[in-house]
Amino acid sequence: MAIIVGGGPCATTCYALIQSLPRRCCAERLNTANLPPRFHTIPPSFVCSIVIVDSVILADNIVPLLVGGEAASSVIGLVVMILVGMAAIFKGGDLFTESSVEIARITHIPPVVVGATIVSMATSFPEFMVSLTGTLSGSAEFAVGNAIGSCLCNIGLIIGLCAIVRGVLARRRGQQTGIATGRDMLAGPGMFMLGSCVLLCLFSLFDAGGAMMMGQPTEFGLSRWQAAILFIGMFWYLGYSIQVARRARYEMTISNDAQQNAVSTRTALIKPAVTFLVASTIVVIGSRVLVCNGEEIALRMGVPKLVLGLTLFAVGTSLPELTISLIAVLKGHEALGIGNIIGSNVLNICWVLASCALVKPLPIGQQTILLDLPVMLLLTVMLLAFPWKSGRITSLAGCLVLLVYVLHLGFITLANPFS
Repeated sequence: MAIIVGGGPCATTCYALIQSLPRRCCAERLNTANLPPRFHTIPPSFVCSIVIVDSVILADNIVPLLVGGEAASSVIGLVVMILVGMAAIFKGGDLFTESSVEIARITHIPPVVVGATIVSMATSFPEFMVSLTGTLSGSAEFAVGNAIGSCLCNIGLIIGLCAIVRGVLARRRGQQTGIATGRDMLAGPGMFMLGSCVLLCLFSLFDAGGAMMMGQPTEFGLSRWQAAILFIGMFWYLGYSIQVARRARYEMTISNDAQQNAVSTRTALIKPAVTFLVASTIVVIGSRVLVCNGEEIALRMGVPKLVLGLTLFAVGTSLPELTISLIAVLKGHEALGIGNIIGSNVLNICWVLASCALVKPLPIGQQTILLDLPVMLLLTVMLLAFPWKSGRITSLAGCLVLLVYVLHLGFITLANPFS
């Protein structure tokens, strides 16, 4: 079947034709009279191309397909869109990393601060939108699972994979293995991450604030006043990051050229800033396309929805963090990648969860209290403790955090004790 892509004076129009003509001569036999009335005004000269595909794609669902709102209708289409999503993620991630490093270089801000602030805010935006949408639509408990699942994935899967991959490449190149982490990173943003985890664990044990789950009051939850404290913590974290950035800029900027540097900095920032915004959009859209079509093809293969939700969807919302951190580590920008993970975890708790709880008190289930939150706290302590003396997250440490994550995921998936 064929898609005719043409353009009128104000728009590009698309229409799918049923494959009733041989492909080799479909262009010769094209008769615009067979098209709906809205296509009759399109001059033949505006027909751009005829693309042979294996399924019907109407004009109404082309845009949702390209932004990950809908999955393709055929197996071949699903595979193609998955490949497109992967290509968009990795290309966008490459541009995202390079632009972030360039911003850090131009502004004289440490890469770890860039990663823990603007990069982590950009990569945490999918979690924010998914959680907020779920809260507004009446599925407030979904916000908790999404945010905490993302924190678990960030440390257990992403840090684990990055440390292992970095170790393999370093041994092949004869370099020192492990991901370098400075004491300032662990004692600064790392303590904010640990503090937000501890506060969330404590808050979840008392004063549910009237949170409801399935129409019934819950014993555990996150109330509005607790959310307000976490939300204030986000501004404290951002204020601390700004102070660190200003101190670093002051130390690196030559006082005699301060005014000239300020002008040149603003000019030089335009290109990387635009690239940063475009690349972050590409990564988010690519992640949506990959998850949407991957979910559909997995369902067609008979994968249970529970397993699918705990694996593909949980990892899917963390794909931006995975892409950015992995590319950053592989390119030697380790501080940017680790800062992204630490900042993302802080923002998942103090921005995503707090914002949703301010809208509506969030219910917290028994599984989250007894299993998810303790494992998240354990992984957070492991991430900070392993490199505290050595200054590096080794491959062994990466294997351990990945093992904890896999065991946690396997336990709740296979044993399912809280169903």
